[in-house]
Amino acid sequence: MSLRSGTLSLQEELCQRSNSENCESSGKGKCCDPYVHAPIDNFGVAGRWFRHKLLDGILVGTPVLLTIQEHRRPYLTTFMKALSFLGTEDFYTILFLLLSWIFDARLGRLFGILMGIGFYTTGYLKTLLCLPRPPRPPVVPLEKAFDWALPSHHSLLGVIMPWYIWLYTKLHYELSTLEMGVVCTLIVLWSFGVLFSRLYLGVHSPADIVCGGIVGVLVLSLWMQVDDYVDLYISQQRLEPQIQLILFFLFLLCLHPVAEPGNPSFCDTCILFGVVTGIVLGRSQRSRLLGMSGLLETHPGLDFITFTQFTLSRVVIGGICMLVTKAITKLVIKAVVINVFNLAGVSTYSSSVHRKTLPQHSKHYTRDFILPPIRSAKAKLDDDDDTASTTSSCQGDVTPDDRKSSPDDEDPRSWFSWMVICNTVLGLASRSKAAWDSDVPIQIVVYTAISFASVELIPRLFYAMGI
Repeated sequence: MSLRSGTLSLQEELCQRSNSENCESSGKGKCCDPYVHAPIDNFGVAGRWFRHKLLDGILVGTPVLLTIQEHRRPYLTTFMKALSFLGTEDFYTILFLLLSWIFDARLGRLFGILMGIGFYTTGYLKTLLCLPRPPRPPVVPLEKAFDWALPSHHSLLGVIMPWYIWLYTKLHYELSTLEMGVVCTLIVLWSFGVLFSRLYLGVHSPADIVCGGIVGVLVLSLWMQVDDYVDLYISQQRLEPQIQLILFFLFLLCLHPVAEPGNPSFCDTCILFGVVTGIVLGRSQRSRLLGMSGLLETHPGLDFITFTQFTLSRVVIGGICMLVTKAITKLVIKAVVINVFNLAGVSTYSSSVHRKTLPQHSKHYTRDFILPPIRSAKAKLDDDDDTASTTSSCQGDVTPDDRKSSPDDEDPRSWFSWMVICNTVLGLASRSKAAWDSDVPIQIVVYTAISFASVELIPRLFYAMGI
């Protein structure tokens, strides 16, 4: 709580500093804005109050991180980084390919779609809230991060991905008690290992982990109710349902809050949108003959040696094909996208290039991270009859007209009704005026092509080669 109280006093300090040093003189005497804003601030008092409470929860967990930090050892750090890798998109991509090519193609495509849902959920909430990672100092992070903290991306995926495999296995396979015990033990170690590794590495607070886990449970619970329907819907041998689903995904991307340059949340979401699009399109083109592409499905009853040989052959050949597909597609699409933007006269930038110029720990909490007050100075003026006492506020002189236009004067029940509409309009308006991230359309097309190849073209190659 001492960290939070220090923040409150720092707001007044920065406000005075802004008035004396950083503000340009104007007719109304308004000062520079020292606050870190978020899209949820546009939703009025309720949104800002919620953000303040979440920041309190982040900061109150600092002693826990410091206690863990005292017990760091080199061998533990190496082990925790390995556990953290089990919660990254790189590992999930490898697992998605193994599930699709070796074990169960249906589980693989549902796993890929769920991964896209998880990325969208965390990217949306992180960008909506813009809440920092643990304070630095005193916490010493062992991993760089360029996106916001709450909810933890690793935590949410560490809940929905391992436990979906467990639930799918339990529902669709008949395993012995010993086999189920082994699978459950691996799932528990995988899931909780990923969550704890983020605390050990100092990149997430306990509040980030808990919120990510809670949201993950909700997402997984909803997904378990609809996964069979989703697979049935995308398995129709017609293009219309797939087009409808892709348009729905595009609509969700339009609802996504706008992230600042260098923040990978939106770009990562677009990458997974491409993955899901490739899965959907690939499934719609799948013939009855090639409907089962997993090695254990196309070649049941293989002995261990033959299974190992076929597995290695699929991994090597499939991996080479995907690398070639990615290289060629990216080379062509990048040239096309850049030329289109130039012809349209739209300014662009590359988020991946811009990210290299940013500090590695810029999203951690510092003394300069100040949230906007829950009630703005304009709203407080309406409750104060003595207008002379407001001349020392950071907002400067406020006219009666300004007070009438204060967003805090609105009915507090109306902010939720217009939340989605306002967020969409503001997001599209800001995107139309700002420079466009050229990585977004490039990544969408590239990963759509890679995903389509992985679920449709490469399995056809396996079938033709007899492996």
